[in-house]
Amino acid sequence: MSLIYAATRKRGRRTMEQYTYFDIVKIRESLHLKMDAVKRGKELLAQKQVVLKSIDTGYINGYEETMGVIECEVKDREKGAGKRFKVHIIFSRDQAISAECSCSMFGGNFYRYYTQMDNCEHVAAALQMLAAYLEQNRLGDATDIWGSEILFLFQKDHANQTISGVMGDDESIRLVPRLVQKDGKLMVSFKIGQKKMLIVKDLFKLDEDVRNSAMGSYGTSLELNHRLENFTEQGRRWIAFIRNLVLEEGEFENRLMESGPYFRRSAARKNEMHLFGWRLDQFYEIASGEPVAYENRDADSRERCELTCRERNPRVFMSINKNLLGKSKTFHGINVECEFPDMFYGVKTAYYIEGDGLYRMEEGFLQRIRPLTEQCDGGSLSFQIGRNNLGEFYYSVLPQIRDIVDITEDNEEEIEEYLPPEAEFIFYLDAEDHNIVCKPGVRYGDTEFPLIKPESEGVKWNGNIVREEHREREILFLARQWFPQLDKEKQELHCGKDEECMYQVLAKGLDALFGLGEVQCTKRFSNLKVTKKMKMSVGVSIKSGLLNLDIATEDLPAEELLDILNSYRSKKKYHRLKNGDFVDLTDNSYEMLDEMMNSLHLSVKDFLKGNIELPMYRTLYLDKMLEENENVYSERDSHFRNLVRDFKTVNDSDFQLPKELERVLRNYQKNGYRWLRTLEAFKFGGILADDMGLGKTLQVIAVLLAAKQEGREGVSLVVAPASLVFNWGEELRRFAPELKFVLVTGTQGERRNKLEAYREADVLVTSYDLLKRDTELYEGKEFLYQIIDEAQYIKNHQTVAAKAVKVINSQIRYALTGTPIENRLSEIWSIFDYLMPGFLYKYEVFRRDFEAPIIKNQDEAAMERLKKMTSPFILRRLKRDVLKDLPDKIEKIHYVKFEKKQQELYDAQVVHMRQQIAGQDKAEFQKNKIQILAELTRLRQVCCDPSLCFENYKGGSAKLEACIELVERAAEGGHKILLFSQFVSMLEIIRQELAKRELSFYMISGETSKEKRLKLVKKFNEDDTRVFLISLKAGGVGLNLTGADVVIHYDPWWNLAVQNQATDRAHRIGQDKKVTVYQLIAKGSVEEKIQKLQESKRELLEQVVGSASGQLGSMSKEDFLELLE
Repeated sequence: MSLIYAATRKRGRRTMEQYTYFDIVKIRESLHLKMDAVKRGKELLAQKQVVLKSIDTGYINGYEETMGVIECEVKDREKGAGKRFKVHIIFSRDQAISAECSCSMFGGNFYRYYTQMDNCEHVAAALQMLAAYLEQNRLGDATDIWGSEILFLFQKDHANQTISGVMGDDESIRLVPRLVQKDGKLMVSFKIGQKKMLIVKDLFKLDEDVRNSAMGSYGTSLELNHRLENFTEQGRRWIAFIRNLVLEEGEFENRLMESGPYFRRSAARKNEMHLFGWRLDQFYEIASGEPVAYENRDADSRERCELTCRERNPRVFMSINKNLLGKSKTFHGINVECEFPDMFYGVKTAYYIEGDGLYRMEEGFLQRIRPLTEQCDGGSLSFQIGRNNLGEFYYSVLPQIRDIVDITEDNEEEIEEYLPPEAEFIFYLDAEDHNIVCKPGVRYGDTEFPLIKPESEGVKWNGNIVREEHREREILFLARQWFPQLDKEKQELHCGKDEECMYQVLAKGLDALFGLGEVQCTKRFSNLKVTKKMKMSVGVSIKSGLLNLDIATEDLPAEELLDILNSYRSKKKYHRLKNGDFVDLTDNSYEMLDEMMNSLHLSVKDFLKGNIELPMYRTLYLDKMLEENENVYSERDSHFRNLVRDFKTVNDSDFQLPKELERVLRNYQKNGYRWLRTLEAFKFGGILADDMGLGKTLQVIAVLLAAKQEGREGVSLVVAPASLVFNWGEELRRFAPELKFVLVTGTQGERRNKLEAYREADVLVTSYDLLKRDTELYEGKEFLYQIIDEAQYIKNHQTVAAKAVKVINSQIRYALTGTPIENRLSEIWSIFDYLMPGFLYKYEVFRRDFEAPIIKNQDEAAMERLKKMTSPFILRRLKRDVLKDLPDKIEKIHYVKFEKKQQELYDAQVVHMRQQIAGQDKAEFQKNKIQILAELTRLRQVCCDPSLCFENYKGGSAKLEACIELVERAAEGGHKILLFSQFVSMLEIIRQELAKRELSFYMISGETSKEKRLKLVKKFNEDDTRVFLISLKAGGVGLNLTGADVVIHYDPWWNLAVQNQATDRAHRIGQDKKVTVYQLIAKGSVEEKIQKLQESKRELLEQVVGSASGQLGSMSKEDFLELLE
């Protein structure tokens, strides 16, 4: 409140100062008054001979600035008492524009306007009165004519709104249209009112009043407030319609005025408008459902009624009679008369009035009769057709309209005797010299003519045969769409030996010609054919642990099948076989064959050999392809069918669960167990990619325990992040005490001893970091199962950790991760390279065939192919799908606004970074990228708390204040809070603030030992401690903190997956409360930009495995500059 009060006092501090806009000194100087005139003027004032009549400000033509005018009245001593004359001075801010005095010296002077009034005591007196007035009063300011107009308009609008607000919205004003037909046009006008309806005399004025919410009068007794909300719903529709009419009419007027000085649209502001085009279409739509008053002034006697909008095609009448000329009444053709209703045209259709209906006709109907209606005058049309054009009329025109026009013919049989034979078209097709030839002809009765006239032929007499030349030209044009080449001497069309053209003739052109007339073919042409579908068969079988594939086609050698495939890859629509036939390549069999060759990396040599051997893990992918191409015949042996069936019916498999876990595992976890066992049965590896918190560890423990109980020999190896090694020990001890496990931790000597005695254990658990150091100790050792937990740790296949897990000798390999892809497709390649080496080929091939097309070109086919290959070996379930009893997770973004000091520091850092980055070329940018990332981290620390990077900073932190307030409020409500930050130093600042407020808390960071972490987690879940401070990387995985129901992310992390993992420490199995997740974001900062940039990468995981994850990847110079905007 004190800030607002202070600001108010400051705002009004100078309003009471004396302000003078007009400079009286400069105005006086501009008149150059003589001292004698000034002296006499003062005397006149002293004698009260001069009286001030008015003084005001305003605007005059030619000037945009504020002007002043003073008018004085002077007693005329020469003419006696009661006689007076006037003095005017018009002035700007710093000069007199004009001075006029009507005294005897200047008033009677014809040249007074050109006379310098430097010796007029009356002007001098008026000027002294102006000076005195300006000393005591504020007169004018620097508002120009445009500013004044804008202020006036806003004042007017505000006044209208105020009146409207007082009167309220009653939606009682009605607008009613009225149609008038006159001079062949349809006009619309309107009436307005509430109960009593009065004519709107000016639609332009109505539109303006509505836009300004102004008051307006109609007649002598009706006054309305035109606020739009005061109109009925239908009235508002008509207001919008009138607005569009006014805009168009105004545009018409502007164009007319621009076309010349003598054009004036004086009648534009009127009470009625012409309806046509879009106007009529829109009128019909709005008027539908209500009757419209109508008056027909074109009728002999005025007709009035109410119209209702309907849809119906009009009845059109046509009568045909003989046309007999001369005394002999010779037949010269026919007379045709047509009758239509008056048509009014919209944009694509037309309307007519009949009875009490305004009818809209079908668009297709109008299109068919339009050649008649366009010639119609006043609803009737009359024309004659001569004998030579009877054929054109009867054979071309009437067939187009006979079903929509009522046609009556007098003397029908007699007229028919004069009709010429109808044209019949014939096409002679031949194949010669690698070309297809067409000779088109036309037949009239028994006489046949070629459609193509040779150039050497002169005028040819047709005798009494009347040819339909228009129809002949049309057919020739259509034939040339298939045969573009013309040989006039041979009177034939041909393909010009173009294979594409020949294929189109055989595939589609032949059917088109049959639709035009008769087709006759030579034997050579008939021998050409297009094979629509290729009969392909695929045989698959499993033998000696390999998949055998055999591809064959009927009567087609493998070499020619490869040629067909090359044509398909060249995106051709056809392939011409060696025997001259064409093969249609639009059949999806070729797409499947191409995908099979590419995805399975079949070489030409393998393909020609016939029997192709593939790894067993290609079985499910091949089955999916055959399933999608039912037109390809496939023969699958029993081993192949059994493998596919087992994978499709995993949930019904016979794998027995360990009895100890039957009541522990949820149904989806049991299905996960069966899926893992099915993979094992066929020696496949797989990724268990369940959402975080769904118990992936427990599902794997069930598999390990079953192996022990079923008597299978061998030791299993679990590799996990260091933070989870002890967690695995706890889970094994809790759920499978029968399993003997060893945690391969401690000193190098201790680990060596444990590994030397590894056969005494059922399960070894180690970390990625220790496995890297102990690679030599694992040489010569074979493991039954190898499980890598949080498999994203090997997403970079070039790291030592990735190489270390891949050299372990193991029979069955599983990978556990909630985020198999965090940013790049290469990550899933690295995991599969561990599971089943070669499954996604070498990385260079994977990058060429999948990664580059998908990321750079958004190749959906490549993405679908990758999904088809990998999906059988990835099992992913989301919480929302399987945990119907898990409480909701509510995610909220909590924005904070910097205070002045923090904002200044942030802005300075942004300017510094932008200058640093903008001044570097591409090479320098790459070289200095680590330094730039460090600067970006510094910028993010300013968002958290400037004291993280500025030791002497004494100001506040908007985010820290908001965070502490949020924590206090949650703690008071009985909630338990997980608070994550990537900066341990930030957690230390928060810790100090919590200690000041005596709020109980625990804290873990990367330095906290694994044993201590587990103890703190257990205590937090069981006691009343309110807050758990956790560094993001230390607590993102492996911790079960279901005691908390509020999660706060103090600063957004680059990798959304890591952030989501942290959230799921609380939102997981065992949680019985609704979890609220807050993300603290500094408004308008780099944090907000990071959030948006991450979203663009969220889709990648969804596309491949069905959920979302995102990480800020490698950024370009432009990316950084965009972050800093």
